[in-house]
Amino acid sequence: MKDQQEIHQIGAMIREARSAQNMTQQQLADKCEIAKSRISKAENDIGNVPVSILRTIIEKGLGGQLQIAFEF
Repeated sequence: MKDQQEIHQIGAMIREARSAQNMTQQQLADKCEIAKSRISKAENDIGNVPVSILRTIIEKGLGGQLQIAFEF
């Protein structure tokens, strides 16, 4: 179940980065121009969050960079 654990880490990482920048979910949502419910779902690992939304949250909202890697 390593994949599921990694998915849960994404939500925690977003929440930690937001908290470190002293932003509320609403402030992050406003900065990203998306609904607050999308931020909440991403942070709490509820449902499937599209990569495009993750990119928006991480890059536009938090000033980070989303990188996706595959290993075979």
